[in-house]
Amino acid sequence: MNILTETPRFIIRLFKAEEEEIYLKLFDDRRVMKYLPFRTQQDLIAVFRENLADSGTVTGRWGIFDKANGDFIGLCLLRPFDDGSEDIELGYVLHYDYWGQGAASEMAQALLVHMLTLKPGTTFVAVTDLDNIPSQKVLEKAGLKRAANYVRGGEELAYFRTADFL
Repeated sequence: MNILTETPRFIIRLFKAEEEEIYLKLFDDRRVMKYLPFRTQQDLIAVFRENLADSGTVTGRWGIFDKANGDFIGLCLLRPFDDGSEDIELGYVLHYDYWGQGAASEMAQALLVHMLTLKPGTTFVAVTDLDNIPSQKVLEKAGLKRAANYVRGGEELAYFRTADFL
């Protein structure tokens, strides 16, 4: 099943090719898309398929699944940050039904701890929409600290980073 890591409630694992449809449905909810950059359906398909071939042990996109019922909760990712540094960017998208239940905090903490066992000393970063206060709280709870805003694609974003995680 290619499990990356687990939490008490969730399994974080590689996607399977047959899960493309559930992945795409995540982006159908306007509430979920409110804080994400626009991507066409074709862009989303390309990202999913590229990820099937390219997910590694330190960077990639993984599905988050509920242990109790197997439901797809969302996705998380770690990727090289786009500023030319060695930093690794954390990102995630959750189904709206899982917002406000601690799922993002549980996932972020588990993913960062797991990654530090593989690549000690890594600096993790994350960006969020300036208005996405709940995600900013998740990042702070996971141990990231707010720094000066970051501009990506002409959009100013809230920027978080770890200097000495845990």
